[in-house]
Amino acid sequence: MKPGVIFISFCCIFYLASDISYAMGVMYRIQQKKAMRQRAQEGYEQSQQQQSQTQGQQAPAEPTYQQKVDQRNQDIAQAILNAHHQSASEDNVPFGNSMGTDKVQQQTTDSGLVQQKPIASPAASGDVKDVADLTEVWKKLDIKSTVWTLLIDDQAKALTVSEYIDRFHKEGVKINEPPLHYVKMIDQIVGDSPQMLQRPFGELIQIVAIVDYDFDNGMDKDDLARKVLGEAGFEVNKNRFMQQQQQQQQQQQQRYQQ
Repeated sequence: MKPGVIFISFCCIFYLASDISYAMGVMYRIQQKKAMRQRAQEGYEQSQQQQSQTQGQQAPAEPTYQQKVDQRNQDIAQAILNAHHQSASEDNVPFGNSMGTDKVQQQTTDSGLVQQKPIASPAASGDVKDVADLTEVWKKLDIKSTVWTLLIDDQAKALTVSEYIDRFHKEGVKINEPPLHYVKMIDQIVGDSPQMLQRPFGELIQIVAIVDYDFDNGMDKDDLARKVLGEAGFEVNKNRFMQQQQQQQQQQQQRYQQ
């Protein structure tokens, strides 16, 4: 071959190799950029996932039904305690009344609250001895509630509360919450304020039921709660009750939608 032809062929091969090398370099750089973007995307997604998991761990769990019941009982107990502490310095007259004890008792009756009379008939039970023992306890509770703390067994407490609720029913007063509901509330109240045990147990049940808006004697429940708690305590307790009603309605709507 002629030298000129060889030279031209060599130049073509050289430039072709250069183009191929440049093209491979460009492709390599493109692949590197893609890999970097992919790693960046994966790192971002991983950080978002970790952040979501952290937020999920930190987010407060939805309280259970029992926790909501416990909180409600605690709020009611606190409302009663606040009213009790406010009236403790006023000659031991129940809940801020400035009248004498006899007049307070009469006012309570006129207000529609029930003055219970001791009832000796025991609640139904399979053990005659236990019933007899409880009957003796109830006689003491008719005077004051100090022996309540001697009832260790929840069943005995529930029977006791049931007995007093039955007495209210015989007087035409409806109390609808189950006895264990009031067992827990009373334990919370007297645990924080043992002075409440100086009251007759029927009065204690009546106060708790009124504040819980569960005392139905045909009178306005707001008026009853106001007489027990006073104006300031009544407003706080009323707001609690309204929030409780709204939560129950929301729960019912959610169950209905499901």
